Amino acid sequence: MKTELLMIGTELLLGQIQDTNSTWISQTLAEHGIDCYQKTTVGDNRARIMGALDAGLQRSDVILCSGGLGPTEDDITRESIGELLGRPLVFRPEVYDEVLERFAALRRVPTDNNKKQATLPEGAIAITNPNGTAPGVIVEDERGIIICMPGVPHELKSMLLDSVLPYLKAKFRIEGVVHSRVLKVCGLGESRVDDAIGDLMNAYSNPTIGLLASPEFVRIRITAKAESEAAAESLIEPVARRVYERLPDQIMGEGEDTLESKVASLLHARGYTIAVTEIGTGGLIAQRLAQAGNGILVEGRILGGGNVIAAGEGGVDIGRKHMLDCGSTCALVCLYPQEGESAKALFLTPEDSSTWDIDIVGSGHRAQVRLTVNILEQMRRYLSRAD
Repeated sequence: MKTELLMIGTELLLGQIQDTNSTWISQTLAEHGIDCYQKTTVGDNRARIMGALDAGLQRSDVILCSGGLGPTEDDITRESIGELLGRPLVFRPEVYDEVLERFAALRRVPTDNNKKQATLPEGAIAITNPNGTAPGVIVEDERGIIICMPGVPHELKSMLLDSVLPYLKAKFRIEGVVHSRVLKVCGLGESRVDDAIGDLMNAYSNPTIGLLASPEFVRIRITAKAESEAAAESLIEPVARRVYERLPDQIMGEGEDTLESKVASLLHARGYTIAVTEIGTGGLIAQRLAQAGNGILVEGRILGGGNVIAAGEGGVDIGRKHMLDCGSTCALVCLYPQEGESAKALFLTPEDSSTWDIDIVGSGHRAQVRLTVNILEQMRRYLSRAD
């Protein structure tokens, strides 16, 4: 079964709203073992909607649409489907009764144009919408199946999970799941990760291994298809072990793990607290450690870029004074680099200290984020080795 997405709405093309629906739909389909091959976005234009649907039906078995099901003149998804497939629109009293029930539950009064939401292409299946006034639509045609859902995210999510997925699984006899495990690598670029595990990526077909780079880390996604999540995980585990072996001490965490949560947990496990002094970094390190919780951040100080010190003897003095002033057991002092220099960080613990030189490319907030990530990753590795 081949599926594709058609996202409808001029506001999407103008960038007035972010298209979160297609990302969520794709992820959800994958989790249920359904492959999505293409996504198209069009504005509220009947000719373009019909053209996108016509092209999609030549490629795919199912087109999942979002948007254009409201009561206004520019909501033309139903009309576009009807014209393309040669199915006249038919007013459905039983569907309108559901629309009226929804308005009553919301304590709102419908207008005449809401009848449009109960006017569907001939032979279409209406999908109940318990979270809004726009019913969804399924049109089964000899060319393929078109499924239309509202553009409002919480309405779409409920409809996909409760109605559309059960329909697709029954229609196409879909069994099993697609399950992924994500490993996160910090401090290495995508090319270096690929160099370390590229042969593994080519060696497996189930599970598969893919890379996704971001400013903070590289995700290694290991994905398996199986009859259950537990069975998929049993396929993933030996592959994940091989990846860990190829990248010793480089994998920061998995899934929703964050650098700051890892560092905070390592500090908390030792009974440490920390005082952070940042020079020219905008306070990002202290902010992230505070968000991580565990009460490990006692105090964060932000100094301007004019307070230039070397993270050597001067840094030790600043760090120890900060520890004494606020009663923490550890201190971190970091200095944003001057032009042509490396950034510097000093980490003091009750036992010893470590100094790091960090090369940062670029300037501004993006460079501050990179520096923050690099310093937190250095702390994570340092504290992990101390285990």
